[in-house]
Amino acid sequence: MRSITTSLIRRHIFGLPLGQIFTSRELLSYGRRPAVDQAIARLVRSNVIVRLARGVFVRDGSPTPSAFEIARAKAEAFGKKLAAHGQTLAFELGLLPEPPPAPTFAVSGSSSSFQLGTTRVRLQKTATRKLLLGDEPAGRVLRALWQLGNKMIDCSRLAMATASLGRTDRLAIRRAAALLPAWLTHHFLR
Repeated sequence: MRSITTSLIRRHIFGLPLGQIFTSRELLSYGRRPAVDQAIARLVRSNVIVRLARGVFVRDGSPTPSAFEIARAKAEAFGKKLAAHGQTLAFELGLLPEPPPAPTFAVSGSSSSFQLGTTRVRLQKTATRKLLLGDEPAGRVLRALWQLGNKMIDCSRLAMATASLGRTDRLAIRRAAALLPAWLTHHFLR
C-alpha cells in the first residue's frame, strides 16, 4: 500500500513538465523528512525519477540537464543565487588560456561542492556585489575582468572582453560603477 506522502509526491512530480528539475527540499511539504526520503528512494529504484546529484532529481525520460542547471537547482533550494564563475568567463572571453580544472560557479552564500557523476562541481562563495548584474553580458564581462585583477588588465584584454557589448550593456556597467572597485571603474569611466 502506497503512503499518502508517496501519493502526494508522485502527483507533484507528474504535474511537472518533462525535463523540469526538482529537489527533495521542494517535497518536504508532503511529509516528514524520513517519509519524503523513503518515497524518493522508492521512486528512484522504480525508475520513475532519476537522481542527478544529492537532493536533485528529474523525471525518467527527461533530457539530461547541464551542470549549470543542476547547480542552479541546488543553490536555489538553499536560497542562494548562482552565476558563471569569473575564471570560466575569462576563459570564454579569451582572456585566460585555460578554464577552471572542474566546473565552478559563483554563488552567494557559503562555498560547497557536489558530485555529478564522476565530476566534482564547485560552488564558490562570491561577493554579492559581483553577482548583482547576474549572467547578463555586462555582468559576465565585469566578473571576468574582476577575476583577472588590476595587474592583468591592459588595453588589449579590455578591448577583447568588451568587444561584444552593446550600448545598453555599457550603460549597465556605468550604472554599476558604485559596486565596482576603483581600479575597474577607471577602465570604463575614462
